[in-house]
Amino acid sequence: MLITILATAVVLGVLILVHELGHFWAAKLVDIEVSRFSIGFGPKLVGFKPGETEYVISALPLGGYVKMEGMIDEEVTSTLEGGATTEHRQPSPRDFDAKSLWARFLVISAGVLMNLVFAFVAFSFIAHERGVHVPVVGEVTEGLPAAAAGILPGDLIRSVNGRRMDDAADVTRLILPRAGEQLSLTVERDGQTLEFEIIPAVERQWDEIARDTIDFGRIGVGFPIGEDSYRSLGVGESIVAGARETSTWVAEVVDFFARLLTGRRSPKELGGPIVIGQLSGQFARAGFWPLLDFMAIISVNLAVLNLLPIPVLDGGHLLFLAIEGLRGGKPVSVEQRLRFSQIGMLMVLGLMVWAFANDIMRLVGA
Repeated sequence: MLITILATAVVLGVLILVHELGHFWAAKLVDIEVSRFSIGFGPKLVGFKPGETEYVISALPLGGYVKMEGMIDEEVTSTLEGGATTEHRQPSPRDFDAKSLWARFLVISAGVLMNLVFAFVAFSFIAHERGVHVPVVGEVTEGLPAAAAGILPGDLIRSVNGRRMDDAADVTRLILPRAGEQLSLTVERDGQTLEFEIIPAVERQWDEIARDTIDFGRIGVGFPIGEDSYRSLGVGESIVAGARETSTWVAEVVDFFARLLTGRRSPKELGGPIVIGQLSGQFARAGFWPLLDFMAIISVNLAVLNLLPIPVLDGGHLLFLAIEGLRGGKPVSVEQRLRFSQIGMLMVLGLMVWAFANDIMRLVGA
């Protein structure tokens, strides 16, 4: 239990800190007044104020925020953020809404960019230290699609649906959610490049995250595990591998949300802080590298989630700025921004309640 609590604090604390530091540094770069930097929401637990910015840890460890003065939309979230820090302020050239369009765009997008940078650095570091598990087929199960298509032991899987495969985990990760969908596999055999069309078999398995039976795709190949199965990478190759892994996970998370909206993935698969905590503990027990890999994946999830075009999320703010740019610098009215932000807050709270409900149902085994 102690390991789980500590691992959860590390995972959520580091990733929230990384995200909010992006907003904070960008705001300072363009000279926006920042009155509060908070890890967590709600009432302040502890804090200090060495200058104009108050640094605090708040009661609800479900995120964080950087309170920038003159940001009209923050009226909606002030209660969640523990109340306003200043009253009856006069407008200032250092207000958020007084800055140029490009400056505001930079500040809002910086949190997402920092999450992606964290993931890229972590994936690159892991690739350099551990190498990659070369996707050479070790065994082929008779009666499953790979054997029927003609894939043989010793084949090197180069790509799936045009996406380059450098690691055996990439192959598994791409095939699992695509049961019954046609896939194109490019394989290297004895110096020759071969193309195969394969439809993964549907295999129903119990999923601990969704607490339900989920359809998984399986083609029937196995990859050997051993020292000879891994290839070491130099610094340059590790950087390329880190960039590729980051982009792959971005695509996977976007694909998950798309499948969720179209009904091809179950809403029960959504998890909240409780399931993140449980998984953090599991990966922490597995060792440093699995935990760092998990943190990088969650960082990508946070980046994509924050880009959803929902007011109060970064994506909603960026949408308002994009509309302003398309209108030649004419911003969305304060009334409209507040109205949409209120709707966005309800949507975010609803999503949080749903995720918490899923977490609780998992805990009670329902």
